[in-house]
Amino acid sequence: MNFACFNIRSLNNKLDDMLEVRRDYDIDVLFLVETWHDPDSACVRRLRADGCQVVDVARPRTVSDSESVATNHGGIVVATFTGARLVQLDIGATPTSFEYVCVRVTSNAVSYVVCVIYRPGSATLCTTFFDELTDVLDRLATFVEPLFIVGDLNVHLERSSDQSATQLVDLLADYGLLCRVNEPTHNLGGLLDVVASRDDLQPPSVDVIDVGLSDHRLLRWSVHMSRPPPVYTTSTVRPWRQLDPVAFRDCLLSSSLCQPDEWQHYDIDSLARLYDAELLALLDRLVPQRTVTCRRRSSDPWFDDECREAKRRTRRLERASRRAARAATTDPSADNVAAAAASNDAWTTERRSYTATFAIESARNSGRRRSSQSVLRHDGYGSQ
Repeated sequence: MNFACFNIRSLNNKLDDMLEVRRDYDIDVLFLVETWHDPDSACVRRLRADGCQVVDVARPRTVSDSESVATNHGGIVVATFTGARLVQLDIGATPTSFEYVCVRVTSNAVSYVVCVIYRPGSATLCTTFFDELTDVLDRLATFVEPLFIVGDLNVHLERSSDQSATQLVDLLADYGLLCRVNEPTHNLGGLLDVVASRDDLQPPSVDVIDVGLSDHRLLRWSVHMSRPPPVYTTSTVRPWRQLDPVAFRDCLLSSSLCQPDEWQHYDIDSLARLYDAELLALLDRLVPQRTVTCRRRSSDPWFDDECREAKRRTRRLERASRRAARAATTDPSADNVAAAAASNDAWTTERRSYTATFAIESARNSGRRRSSQSVLRHDGYGSQ
């Protein structure tokens, strides 16, 4: 699936040209900034009428300007064209130095979170912008889905010695994000538009394309909207719980191992082979081997030995309760239910303790913020 971000500088009079560009470059999800639209603009209504799913955020007009027909600068529009599902996310941030919208794009049970940002170039770049961007990134850091930060930030990233550019790059790096655009995105040579993604994921290849509709370039990249195939392991096991001790004893007594006259002249190597062969034959008869295929799942870092013991205890108590319920003679033991609940509480306590510790360390040392967010995002579903 192909994503694209573009500062279009008015969608109202360029919609047909933009749709042609979308078809030419096979774009599935389009993130547009500086759309210069109002909530009731014809361009947005037309996209919806054509079957597109659209999320739009127009720049609010002042009360005195609400009836004006003057151009409403700013604005963000996100549109999907090929069946991907779009959901707007309310993360609770209300910045004043830039416009933004967060969406979740889902297709084939795979989702990406995309935060589209537009910071007006006419506004002075000050600490408020970085403080408010930090707040937005803090809120986005806990999402488990892969994250993209895209849009026109109007920060000259091509100027490596520029303090604002360095501050923006460092801020993104604190959250494990890297800008994937490496060439100018504006006619005057500025690198103003960004596509930033997590540094622990496969970096997208971003094409910078001059489509001739604006003084900005269109940024296009591909994403994988299919889940990686599950990893399975195959092992050979025996159902040891089905082993009948009495039957095993009887078989053992009738075997050659309990007939000294048959092996009294064997040397030590022959005795070892006899022992292995007889026991293996007994086990194959009583508890034959079977092949088991399991799906591999990585454990979360907080799932320690204490949690594993609590899990085993919980499963044992659950089985006992089910057996009691099937017997229909007595109700499942209240003690068993309480013990199982206590084990589940132990998991929850361990997870929260681990996460809180990482959050505290992150606050003390910004260099470890990335590792803390990996835990908060719950990168693996674990084996609990």
